[in-house]
Amino acid sequence: MKKVVKVFCLLIIAILFVPKPAAAQTGGWYRIETDNVVFFKQPIDTDSQKLFLLEKTYYVFAYSSANEFLTVQLFDNSNGFTKISGYVKAADVVKCDQPPVAPYYPTEILNVNQSNAVLKTSPDMSAADISAALSGQEVCFYGKAWQNSDWYYVKYRTDFGYVQKRQLSDLVITPHPTPLPSETVPETPDENQTEKPAETNGSSPVEIAMILLICIPAVVIVILLFMPQKKPHQKKFQPPRPKYMSEGDTFDDLDLL
Repeated sequence: MKKVVKVFCLLIIAILFVPKPAAAQTGGWYRIETDNVVFFKQPIDTDSQKLFLLEKTYYVFAYSSANEFLTVQLFDNSNGFTKISGYVKAADVVKCDQPPVAPYYPTEILNVNQSNAVLKTSPDMSAADISAALSGQEVCFYGKAWQNSDWYYVKYRTDFGYVQKRQLSDLVITPHPTPLPSETVPETPDENQTEKPAETNGSSPVEIAMILLICIPAVVIVILLFMPQKKPHQKKFQPPRPKYMSEGDTFDDLDLL
């Protein structure tokens, strides 16, 4: 009985301490290929839920989808940025077949260039104040206000809010290194490069004439070498005809053979 209890306890310990496999990451990458793609706080298409515009040519990672929206994430908890989750319309982004190359999204840090920059709850001077960043201090850029590009949605320390762009240093965002499909230009031939004449399989008339000049005499020589030669004509020997004696001829007058 004690052995059974020991075995049972060992099994429980083994089950508890067996490492569980890590959960596979689901979802996929989507690209922002058009202007005015909105990042929402909640999956509701109302002005109150719109936070800022996503930067064209860059990427978001979507974890799930619900109705017409995708649940997406921006940034990592590094370099002063805080990871945030929100929503985009699925029709506004394009699914990627392969993971993109870094950077996935621009991480721009701006400096306050005035005495202070006040963070607002909305891109409006009459909106409530959240906090103030003093001259020379840094804020993390998240995006441009969806209804007014003169305001930026930023993070200062632990606060998020809208700041007028004139109170910050210049924002310079270069497009993602991977070109958009619409920006891919087909290769065109160089105008300065002279066009090479098309190669032909046939020979030129000059080459044909040269071949004939070489081949014809060779053929004639071969024919002459192998032609049967005629033997010289030999006349047949004919003995001289004897002369016969007439009644008036004498023996001495006869021509001997």
